[in-house]
Amino acid sequence: MTDDTGRRLTRDELAAAHGYSRTTLERLWADRAANGHPDAHRDGRTLTWDAAEWAAWDHSRQDLITGAEFARLLGHRDSSWVSKAATVPPKGFPAPVEWGDPVNRRRPKWRRSDAQHYADNRPSTRPPAGAGNRAGSRRGTAYTDDPRLALARQVLTDHPDERTARHIERLHQLMPGSSASTWTKILQAARQPEQD
Repeated sequence: MTDDTGRRLTRDELAAAHGYSRTTLERLWADRAANGHPDAHRDGRTLTWDAAEWAAWDHSRQDLITGAEFARLLGHRDSSWVSKAATVPPKGFPAPVEWGDPVNRRRPKWRRSDAQHYADNRPSTRPPAGAGNRAGSRRGTAYTDDPRLALARQVLTDHPDERTARHIERLHQLMPGSSASTWTKILQAARQPEQD
C-alpha cells in the first residue's frame, strides 16, 4: 500500500483506485450536499481530490446501511417502521447520517454501528406497533402495553356514538405521530375485550 498523504487524484484515478465507474463518482459528487463528499480542488480545468481524505470518506460511507438493512437488524420483515422512525423517531432512535433524497427526506442511511447499538439497547422487545399476531392467537394484541391503546379505549368510552373517522381525529389531536391506518388498527384492538 502506498502513502497517499498529500496526493491528489482526478476522477478517473479515483475510479481506478477504488473500483467505481466514472458515472457513480459523478453521481456521488452531484449529491455531495446530502452525502458529505469531500471538497474538490481545481487544477486548471480538472477537479482533483485529496486521496487520503476521499478514501476515509468512502470507507465511512461504505459502513452506511439502508432502512431495509436496519429493519433486518431489528427483526422486522419490512422497512416501513424504520422509514417512519426516521422522520418521527422514538426515544433513542439514531438520526440518519445521509438522505438519498434530502429535499423530501427519503432514502435515509444510518451508520451500521449506530443501528446495531439501537437494536441492542432499545427499550422494548415487543413487536413494533402495528404488527399483528398470527390468526387465532389469544396473547392479546400487538398494542398491549402501548399507551395509544389505553388512549383509544378512553376515546371509545367517552364518545361511544361517534364514527371511527371522528375517533381518529380525536386521537391525532391527543397524540400526534401515528398514521390513520395505525389508529384504525389500534381502535380495532381497543374494541376487543381485554385479555388477562
